[in-house]
Amino acid sequence: MAFAVYGLKKSYGGVEVLKGVDLQVADGEIHALLGANGAGKSTLIKCLSGAIQPDDGVIIVGADKFNALTPREARQAGIAVVYQDLSLAATLDVADNMFLGQELRFGPFVRKRAQRREAARWLDEMGTGIAPTAALSSLGNAGLQAVEIAKALRTRPKVLILDEPTAALSEREAATLGAHLLELKKQNLPLLYVTHRLGEIFALADRVTVLRGGRVALTGKVSQFDRDALVDAIVGERIDRGRPAPFEEQPDAEPILRVDGLLAAGVGPVSFAIRPGEIVGVFGLVGSGRTELLETLFGSRVRYGGTVAVAGKPLRAGGPGDAVAAGLALVPADRLRKSILGALSAGENMLLSSFGRLGRIGMRNRRAERRTFAQAAGRLDLRPPRMDLEARRFSGGNQQKLVIARWLNDTQNCRVLMLDEPTQGVDVGARRDIYAALRATAESGASVLVTSSEPEELVQIAHRVIVLSGGRIAAIVSAADIEESLLLSLAHKIEHQGHAA
Repeated sequence: MAFAVYGLKKSYGGVEVLKGVDLQVADGEIHALLGANGAGKSTLIKCLSGAIQPDDGVIIVGADKFNALTPREARQAGIAVVYQDLSLAATLDVADNMFLGQELRFGPFVRKRAQRREAARWLDEMGTGIAPTAALSSLGNAGLQAVEIAKALRTRPKVLILDEPTAALSEREAATLGAHLLELKKQNLPLLYVTHRLGEIFALADRVTVLRGGRVALTGKVSQFDRDALVDAIVGERIDRGRPAPFEEQPDAEPILRVDGLLAAGVGPVSFAIRPGEIVGVFGLVGSGRTELLETLFGSRVRYGGTVAVAGKPLRAGGPGDAVAAGLALVPADRLRKSILGALSAGENMLLSSFGRLGRIGMRNRRAERRTFAQAAGRLDLRPPRMDLEARRFSGGNQQKLVIARWLNDTQNCRVLMLDEPTQGVDVGARRDIYAALRATAESGASVLVTSSEPEELVQIAHRVIVLSGGRIAAIVSAADIEESLLLSLAHKIEHQGHAA
């Protein structure tokens, strides 16, 4: 094997995090590494990169064996890691980023032309089409990930480890990055690919390993397993992935949200209504207007025309403050930039919009804050349920739970919960908890409007699905007809017709 670990163990304070992990990656193989938050994936990667030292076990890179590595030794051994949080300098161009700290020099002078030639070669080998002189601001998320990977490849690694590279990417960007990785595979480079997106496993990977509780729960060729087998191995139990309970409409119930002729940049005109207790999904391809629709309803985008009513009362075209006062709440897709304040505690993040309601005569009520936090954390199974812990120390799934709990705690009067890609970059265990929270929200009489790029997700949770194309409603699919194939067929057919026109 070009790269392998045997019997890798690591404990923290007597708690065993890795319990004798074995993993092998062959030359020219994309090996997927899966596991729920806390399964040991991050600890394993840190042991391989030299960030931490294992207590026992062997790491093999080519013909070399190591019991432990420092970061420098890991780089010298040929282990390159590309993390989800990119390490690029926004003020430098692509080539300068690829050589940052390792510039080609002639005496005191940087050899700019030589750097750009070599950068162009690596970018071309990945099939990116990115110019070495391009500014980072001109690249999308997939382009930035490609630059980070090319930066790692320039060091000529013997194994490349990718930690959640598509977590913040749209489906189209993820597909673009996947094509780049398939090009790398042709160069006979071993790739260890960490992801939560199960669809990528079947599209890209040759073999798969699932960690659970610090042990290998499943390993083998991807062709040997189906989606259910992988999910069950990750969670350790069989998850019900059926349909939601039938929606029982109250005959005299007024729609909790009514939208008529809504018009904004990239949206409309659109008209629809959502009834109390209903979960409505929004599906469409990239650029269909999913995010724009939710942001317009929430007031973070300017509404040009149309009307919005919440519980029969018109919502004026103001800002998010008016929307929140009316009972609308939004959980954005980009939690790191639009939702989570990493330096603040979990309690401060969850109760950000609740301090005024919990306080007394302008003073914070710490007891009420602790009680509210504990109740919301219990409902969503927040792990760890620690109010004082900085939000950035939580996993992606638990950060998302903090954002959702911001609107679903006892101080909020949330009538319509809107979520944009709520399970992006979230493991299957956290997905189960989020789905349960959405169902409980609907059962309480509120409504849910949720976008997703994964049709399977909408099959599991939605009572109806709105299919968007070009910012307009192209179809509305009722509960009995919601199928992955139908949603994809409608979206692609409508998109194709739009281009043909």
